[in-house]
Amino acid sequence: MNPTIADAKAALGIETNAEFARFLGLPKQSLTGRADTDQMPDAWCWRAAKKRPDLFGPAAESSAEAVA
Repeated sequence: MNPTIADAKAALGIETNAEFARFLGLPKQSLTGRADTDQMPDAWCWRAAKKRPDLFGPAAESSAEAVA
């Protein structure tokens, strides 16, 4: 499940949509009409994970799942 825009901005310590768009490498108009409660689109999640895998990368598998 993708994080909400608000969750992503909070994780990054970002307050404005313009800063968030800059982080993702998108024009700030990309966030026009989107609420902070909306989930991030998949492409944005991929961009965020590429830039900050520590925050947005895939969850590590537990050892029990890795053995199965």
